[in-house]
Amino acid sequence: MVTLSGMRLRSSLLLLSVATALPLVVFAVLAAAFVVEHENENLVSVAKSRNRATMSAVDGELRGAVNTLQALSVVSSIANNDLQAFHDVAKHVLTTQPSWNNVLLHDPAGHQLVNASLPWGTPLLEKPVAPRSIETAVRTLRPSIEDLAIAPLLQNRLGIPIRVPVVRDGKAVYVLTAVLDPDAFQRLLVAQDLPEGWVSGLVDNTGRLIARVPPTSPGVMASEDYLVHSRSADEGWYRGKTLEGQDSYTAFLRSNLTAWTIGYAVPAALVSGGAVRAAWLMGVGIALTLAVAAIIGFGLSRRISRPMSKLADAAGVLGAGNRPAQVTSSIYEVEQLSKALGGAATAIERRDEELHRSEAGLRAQAEELRRANANKSQFLALLSHELRNPLAPLRYGLSLMKLTPDPQGVAETQAMMDRQVEHLTRLIDDLLDVSRIDRGQLELRRERVALETLVKNGVETARPAIEAKQQELVVRVAHEPRYVDGDAVRLSQVVSNLLNNAAKFSPTGGRIEVVARAEGDDAMISVHDSGIGFPPEESARIFDMFVQLDATRSQAAGGLGIGLTIVRSLVEMHGGRIEAESAGPSRGATFTVRLPLAEAPATVALAAPSAPRPAVSRRVLVVDDNTDAADSLAEILRLERFDVAVAYDGARALEVARSQRPDVAFVDLNLPGMSGTALAAALLKEPWVDQLRLVALTGMGQKSDIEATRTAGFHDHLAKPASVEEILRIASGPPGNVFPLRAGR
Repeated sequence: MVTLSGMRLRSSLLLLSVATALPLVVFAVLAAAFVVEHENENLVSVAKSRNRATMSAVDGELRGAVNTLQALSVVSSIANNDLQAFHDVAKHVLTTQPSWNNVLLHDPAGHQLVNASLPWGTPLLEKPVAPRSIETAVRTLRPSIEDLAIAPLLQNRLGIPIRVPVVRDGKAVYVLTAVLDPDAFQRLLVAQDLPEGWVSGLVDNTGRLIARVPPTSPGVMASEDYLVHSRSADEGWYRGKTLEGQDSYTAFLRSNLTAWTIGYAVPAALVSGGAVRAAWLMGVGIALTLAVAAIIGFGLSRRISRPMSKLADAAGVLGAGNRPAQVTSSIYEVEQLSKALGGAATAIERRDEELHRSEAGLRAQAEELRRANANKSQFLALLSHELRNPLAPLRYGLSLMKLTPDPQGVAETQAMMDRQVEHLTRLIDDLLDVSRIDRGQLELRRERVALETLVKNGVETARPAIEAKQQELVVRVAHEPRYVDGDAVRLSQVVSNLLNNAAKFSPTGGRIEVVARAEGDDAMISVHDSGIGFPPEESARIFDMFVQLDATRSQAAGGLGIGLTIVRSLVEMHGGRIEAESAGPSRGATFTVRLPLAEAPATVALAAPSAPRPAVSRRVLVVDDNTDAADSLAEILRLERFDVAVAYDGARALEVARSQRPDVAFVDLNLPGMSGTALAAALLKEPWVDQLRLVALTGMGQKSDIEATRTAGFHDHLAKPASVEEILRIASGPPGNVFPLRAGR
């Protein structure tokens, strides 16, 4: 009986073990199938997610190029149809865009007008390389993106043209194009850091590869399988061959912006291999489970169930956002899982901290951008207001001069118009100075200059503004000469700007005091006024552009509010510093400039005498396609007893010059047909050129423009509007290369 009972007990235990194991085996089979299917779905999901992320990056690159082109389409050179100037702008923009091959400008018919990769004047293509996108941009007045195209003038280099129409009065007058380098998209794909064996490719509407990993040459056709499936749906998943013949599962996605497609191919072995491995492992597991279930099932159930229960509790705690308690077990996997839960809790805490910091940083950046945008809008509104202000009295003045026969009234109107032109010129000069300082293009001509000279020159410049408001000006300069090493013109501008600022914000009849002396190793220039003042806490911010443009100060006086910004920049360029102080609103302000003192100069340079007016009438040629500008300048010269001839284009000017042989020629650079530089080149070949003085009279006054006129052979460069005194002085001067090149006002 004992033996029988023993046998029955062992059978029962075996049957119990098998009965216990069989449901687990069945469940394991089902679970394995589910896991394999889930893994495959995960692979599909990962590939599709990569498609969406990569296509989003591709579309972002294209939209960024469109935004840059739209900003470029409103530059003044395009608005003025100045294609040569725009060529210079496009060349500069091309150097700032590493992913661009070229910048082009077409007319609506597709004729190429500007090619930034070629020198100005190079013959360009009459027909566009990719006309479809140009026609689309002209028809729809919206940006258009082309597929891969070649550039015949640039060694057939491949690129992606992006077109933006330049619209005026509801019509496209130009089409602006940026040609993107396919390498920009190749870098995007490489940055995805694909797993080994995966393939990715960006394909245009013609089926050609723009970029691919593993890399291949742009323009190669995608695989037949890819083209068949990608043309039948906007998104999908199929099994087929790659270009290398690899059996793969490929997910593809079409862009809503360009209709291009992106594909990620996963090796088929990676997808189906999981099921094969699971089947083998499941067979071995079933056999082992059935063999040892009766022996170790009961014992292991107790050793596993308790710590696993604790781990489940820990997972629940982790899900609630708390740190789980450490679970100890003699089973290594349970111990490792417990540590992994602890590590996950730490990672979640770090992620939450990083997200918090990131959100705070983004909020701060958003607020800073909001303030910058508001300041910019306020500045543009003020700029528009200030530039329009002088135009109204100029227009009214012209009408008054037509209607008023009284010579006294005409003289007063002319004086008013002179003041408004000077005001408009000063506004533009301030803007140009800020731009040059920001770009680092403002050069200083240093010399030893006395403090007394700086104050004297600054006072002379600002005196009309002070006298206009009947303000009292007190100047105190140390008797002992003190010198600084600097640009006399720019430092005098510092003093005049501070005095103009004091005059603006001081009432009529107010008091302004200027003090200049030495303090230790510094030269000190102080300007104190009895004006509206400012809160003491704004003393460090009053020199910043935009910040100082509050309603009170902008209403107190005209101007752009950038004079103090220019002052600070000029002082710092000389190694000095400037401070602003005020006891509060309506209590005046003091601005103090400190510059390093310098030794007295060994010699004092004497000013060159002005050129005498010639005793005999000199022949002057005025060349400008603006007939009003040409005729008015000619009339001024005739009133000064010069023999004046006028031409409105380069070809006519050359004929007049050859017949009359002028002593001086004032030449505009942007002339129809023959340009001003081409006219200069033709005149320099004439045998009588030694008697001729060539003067460039143009609206372009940058350093590069001056160097260009020097290279073309001009003796002087005057930026419009040049003063009548400067024009008369040059017209009266000697011929040829007597005076060095300079940029007059």
